[in-house]
Amino acid sequence: ACSALRASRRALRSACFADSAFTAACAWRLRERRAGFAVALQGGGIGIMYLAVFAALRLYALLPAGFAFGLLATIAASAAILALRQQAQSLAVLGTAGGFLAPVLASTGSGDHVALFGYYAVLNAGIVAIAARRPWRVLNLTGFAFTFAIGAAWGARFHRPDLWSTTQPFLAAFFLAYLAIPTFFARQAVDRGERALDGTLVFGLPLAAFAMQVRLVAHFEHGAALSALAASAIYVAAAQHVRRRKDATEPLLVPAF
Repeated sequence: ACSALRASRRALRSACFADSAFTAACAWRLRERRAGFAVALQGGGIGIMYLAVFAALRLYALLPAGFAFGLLATIAASAAILALRQQAQSLAVLGTAGGFLAPVLASTGSGDHVALFGYYAVLNAGIVAIAARRPWRVLNLTGFAFTFAIGAAWGARFHRPDLWSTTQPFLAAFFLAYLAIPTFFARQAVDRGERALDGTLVFGLPLAAFAMQVRLVAHFEHGAALSALAASAIYVAAAQHVRRRKDATEPLLVPAF
């Protein structure tokens, strides 16, 4: 009976994934005739694929972790490529939001933070890749809000001092990702002959990230002070990098950093 149940679960997850992939493929064929509908359908299909893979990994252990994260990376890359090919910011936002919500919907309450934050690192890598090519501010803010809101919620519930070594690298990676994105945004504005600054990310990032950092290092003596020193060094380095470009981003980003 257990074997039959496992087999039925595996078949259900496979059917769900295949159906959502088929839906996204059909939507791609409709992109020229009904662009808005096609984009929404593709976003929904991508979100369901995220959910199917994450549930197969976390809820039913039907996929090995390495293979599951390979699938997740492939889905994230596919969503980015589809959005870029169609110039569809809404598709990127829909796919990204579905990706961030997948582990929340499929959560077992176990607090497996390495799997969760590793998965979010894949999603954020896709956002950074798109941000380097398109000034899609809504997508950037969506990723930022989901990453730090869910990270803060997990930290408030599950964080313990002994988990520092497996949480600090992820927070540092997310911080650097959202430090780079406003630089891309300002650079793209220069290319259009404009001067623009994403103030929400530039000034919201240190507030959100440092609040989480203080909690992570609360058990270390002078942990907050040393973290502030490291953060200030990173911002000085970022300001110098922007200054060396000698373009119109300098008057905005250098003082901000």
